[in-house]
Amino acid sequence: MAHFPKFYVVDPNPDYVENLPVAARWTLQKGHGEGVRYRSLLDRISFDDVCWRSYEDHREYQPFEEIFWYSGWLMCCDRRLYRHLPERVLRQYGYVQTVPRPPTDVAEISAAMVAQAFLDFRTCTLKEEDWGEHAGEDTWRMADGYVRWYTVVSHPQILPLLSGDIPRPPNEEQIIAEQWERYEARSSPDTYDMVTGVVAHADEFLGQEVTSMTP
Repeated sequence: MAHFPKFYVVDPNPDYVENLPVAARWTLQKGHGEGVRYRSLLDRISFDDVCWRSYEDHREYQPFEEIFWYSGWLMCCDRRLYRHLPERVLRQYGYVQTVPRPPTDVAEISAAMVAQAFLDFRTCTLKEEDWGEHAGEDTWRMADGYVRWYTVVSHPQILPLLSGDIPRPPNEEQIIAEQWERYEARSSPDTYDMVTGVVAHADEFLGQEVTSMTP
C-alpha cells in the first residue's frame, strides 16, 4: 500500500508508532479481493502514482543494512521457502531498474541450506557492481528495454490508454518494439536497395553506366 497510495482508501492504525514496520501504519480491511479492478489500475498507472522509495522516511528508525541486499531463499518455518531477489526491485533501493536474471537461476535448495545461506548472507548479497546506476531524483528510471521485457515475461498485456489519456513512455516503448518485430518478421527489403536495384538493371539493359543515387 505504501507504494500505491492512490489505490486504496484505508484507515490509519491509531496504535502505530514510528519504530514499527511501515506496513503497520494501516489497519487491515476486507473487500479488496477483486483482482480485475486493481489490474486495470496497474495497467493505467503513471510514474507519479507510485511511491518508489516508501521506506526513505523511515531510515531514522530502521537504517539501511547490508543484509537488505541478500539475494536468495528465505524460509518461514521449515516448509515455506520463497525467493528474495532485490535485483527485481532496484528502484526501491534508489537505483535504475535493469532487466533481472530469471528467478529459476536461483536453484532450489534444502531448508537446511537456506538457513546456512542466511547465516552467511554476505556470500549471497548483490555486489556493488550489480547495483547499477543511481536513479537520483528520477526515482522511476529504468534501463532501455526493461518495459518490453516486462510485458513479455511478466505482464503480457498493458491495457490500451483511455480516450484522452496522456501517452505514457512504457506504452511508447512497447509499441515501437512490437512494430519493429513485425517489420523484421516480414523481412521487408530496404526501399532504397529496391530502387537502386531496378535502376542498375535498367542501365545494364540499356548499355549505360549505373546512375548514382543519393538517398
